[in-house]
Amino acid sequence: MTVASQGSKWIRPAKRLAIYARDGHACLFCGCGAEETPYLTLDHVLACELGGSNKASNLVTCCLSCNSSKRDLTIRQWFVVLRDRGIDTTGMSDKIRRHTSRKLDMPAAKAILAARA
Repeated sequence: MTVASQGSKWIRPAKRLAIYARDGHACLFCGCGAEETPYLTLDHVLACELGGSNKASNLVTCCLSCNSSKRDLTIRQWFVVLRDRGIDTTGMSDKIRRHTSRKLDMPAAKAILAARA
């Protein structure tokens, strides 16, 4: 079964929320934030099909448009697509590395989810 067919059940809600918070609630590829799109998703930096994992260090916040377009492309292949869309990819690899190396604030995410219940 591929991740695409798993919907949102492949990751715990607290971890998803913590990754969104770590990434500033914005797509790390195009910069689109929660204000511009109602559909933020998670994307695997290295697709599962290519050996990527569900670890936080391999997941980034991504808008639905970028996530759908990226599919299982490698980062290098995806950057070519982004440049064709007029998006400057200079420094994007470093930005992704900085974000994915940050520790998730799981207690804060769990507290937000508990307050919603």
